[in-house]
Amino acid sequence: MIVMPANSTGWFWHCLARETGKIGHLYSPGAQRGPWPWFPFAFDNGAFSCWDRKTNQFDESKWKTIEPQWEAMIRWAAPSVQRPRWAIVPDVPGNGEATLERFRKYVQRVIDAEILPAIAVQDGMTVEMVKQLRPAPAVIAIGGSDEWKWSTVEMWAGAFRRVHLLRCNSPAKLNYLENLGIESCDGTGWARGSRNQTAGLERWARKRPTPTQSEIWRYTSRKEDPDQPQLFAV
Repeated sequence: MIVMPANSTGWFWHCLARETGKIGHLYSPGAQRGPWPWFPFAFDNGAFSCWDRKTNQFDESKWKTIEPQWEAMIRWAAPSVQRPRWAIVPDVPGNGEATLERFRKYVQRVIDAEILPAIAVQDGMTVEMVKQLRPAPAVIAIGGSDEWKWSTVEMWAGAFRRVHLLRCNSPAKLNYLENLGIESCDGTGWARGSRNQTAGLERWARKRPTPTQSEIWRYTSRKEDPDQPQLFAV
C-alpha cells in the first residue's frame, strides 16, 4: 500500500519515499509539482473544498472557479514521461446520485488525457451502481462522510481490485487497510497534524520497505499498461 500525504514535498517526504517505496502524492488542482520518479502520484479534483460537511451542501459557484485549475492539472501531466496513477473525476461529496451524474459528465476528459479515471464513491452509492457505469472507473476512491466511509471500506475492497481510501490520517488504520488489499490512501494530517501521526506513518512505512519500485516509475504506453483495456472498454 502507498500513503499519499496530500501536497507534501518537503525533504522528509523525499527521503521516506526513496527509502521505503511506500509514500506518494495526491495533488490538488494548482498544487501539482515535480514529478519525481520516487513519488508515484495521483490527482484529486478539489471538489471536497466546495462541500459544507455540517449542512451537506455543495457550493457550485466555488466549483466553477476550481474547474479550470483541475483541467489545467490534467493537461500538466500530458507531456511527462511519469504518468499519474489515476485522476478522480469531479464529484459531489456526500451526494451519491449527483456524483454519478458528474462522473458521466466529466469522465471522458480524463480518458482523453490518457489517465485512468477514479470515482469518489459517496453516501448511498452501491457496488452495483458503480459496476453499471460506462465507461467504467479504473479505481474506486472511497469518500463521503466518515461514518459511511469506514463502514463500507470492506465492501468496496472486496468488490474491486483497485481501491483508494480518501482522508485517512491515522497510523492505527494503516495495517488494517493494507490487510484488506487497499492500494493507497491519502490525508492532509500526516504533515500538519501531531508528531505522533508523522512518526506512526514512518514506522509503518519502514516495516516492509520496497525502495525500488521501478514498475511504478517508468512510463507505460496504452499497449503496455494492463489497466488500459478497461479504461477504453465500452
